[in-house]
Amino acid sequence: MKIFVTGATGYIGSAIVSALTRGGHQVTGLSRSEEKDAELRRRGATPARGALGHVGALARELAAQDAVVHAAVDYGLGPPADAEAVEAMITAARAAGRPFSIVYTSGVWVLGDTGGIADERAPTDHPAAATAWRPAHEQRVLGAAGDRIAAAVIRPGMVYGGRRGLITPWFDQATREGAATVVAPGTQRWSFVHVEDLAELYRLVVERRGQGVFHGVDGRPTPVAEAAAAYSRAAGKGAVRELPLAEARKGMGPMADALAMDQQVVTARAGEVGWTLRHADLVSTAADMYREWKG
Repeated sequence: MKIFVTGATGYIGSAIVSALTRGGHQVTGLSRSEEKDAELRRRGATPARGALGHVGALARELAAQDAVVHAAVDYGLGPPADAEAVEAMITAARAAGRPFSIVYTSGVWVLGDTGGIADERAPTDHPAAATAWRPAHEQRVLGAAGDRIAAAVIRPGMVYGGRRGLITPWFDQATREGAATVVAPGTQRWSFVHVEDLAELYRLVVERRGQGVFHGVDGRPTPVAEAAAAYSRAAGKGAVRELPLAEARKGMGPMADALAMDQQVVTARAGEVGWTLRHADLVSTAADMYREWKG
């Protein structure tokens, strides 16, 4: 298949590109510089120069694909840039005039505080303020599904693995400050997924023309303080510091409230496309993740 990926050099996007090229697909990735061009070529993909917020400028190239995966996010540009990419995907799918797949990257924060176990049927009527705009974008994508268009939304959990991501700063904090920092109370549960497992879910959804919502989580919601302690121990420490929510808001804004949410997210649908996990849970693999981070 010919597949276009936005955010192709980002944390999740680069893993998606690698998974797709390993699967034998012809991948084109959105790139902003010569340095990013070289990174994409190393992963076996072809760069296409452009930027989030101006994806529609590549309309002809998008329509020549079999699928478009939107994995880019830029909170600085905000919802308008994300909406522009969504419209560019939909326009390309309709212009192609043949079977075409569009895959949109959302996130579990659209579920808000879950108040219990939440799978793909859970409502998105109380999302975290930091991503309150995402449910509408999800619905725009899903509403584009038709006879030729397969439309899917993937909601990654808290992604870990490698040297990037929201979780890896725990290693640096433990090393430099003696403790990994979490937003209080620390008892809130997060739903994790290894970045390589997540990338395989994208590959399978594209290849099998999956439709609807898929949660990219390992199904093992874990108290955040327990997860941070495992990372801190792997760095030779073990201590965890709880940052009061009011203090966290001063530096993080609405993201602090998102990090304080209790989320027990599972997937009831990923098995439909044949997705299986190759990585164990975050706590038991913390030492391996630390070695990977250092390397």
